[in-house]
Amino acid sequence: MSARIIEIPSEERVREALSRDATARRIMAKNTALYDGMLCGARLNLNVLRSTGVAVNTIHAPTNKHGYKQNKGWFNGAALSYQAVTVIRNGYCNVQQSSRDKIAMGTANKSPIACIDGELDCQSNIRLDGVELRFNPARERLFVDANGHPVQFVEYATVVGHRVYARGLIRYYEHEGEAPPKVGNAPCAVVFPSQDRKRLLA
Repeated sequence: MSARIIEIPSEERVREALSRDATARRIMAKNTALYDGMLCGARLNLNVLRSTGVAVNTIHAPTNKHGYKQNKGWFNGAALSYQAVTVIRNGYCNVQQSSRDKIAMGTANKSPIACIDGELDCQSNIRLDGVELRFNPARERLFVDANGHPVQFVEYATVVGHRVYARGLIRYYEHEGEAPPKVGNAPCAVVFPSQDRKRLLA
């Protein structure tokens, strides 16, 4: 994984970027209150990033009660608000597999298909340490660490820009049978930990 310098935009830059996006203006006008412990999803807003160059997370409302723990993410839930940095407790790393395949194959444009879903943490300090995770639909079908190992759950996740920083308990998909089934024919660079152990034993 290549090193990436993380720049957290100031509140002023975030407000300015959001003011230039019609959808963001409409959402912000609702003035929805966010609070510690609320269930929500966090993902990078690609539209704002493309049009302004400012990385902002969209905060989504839940679309199911328990399904987010089985890869039924909230990336299509109602947009509630926006943040430059979001901390999620007990977060599940969810990716919609059929949409990811279409994006990877070039038959669909990038759209909201991935999210970190869990409890909003408004109490913890912003930290950019821990295990760095990424998701690029052109390469992987799941969130992965630097070794390409796919991650299902993180106790604390800081979502900022193109990266997620995971701390505390991190639960991996150990083998392919534990992960959401792969859809389609797009290549995937995910390496399950059990595959690495087999290589070491060979």
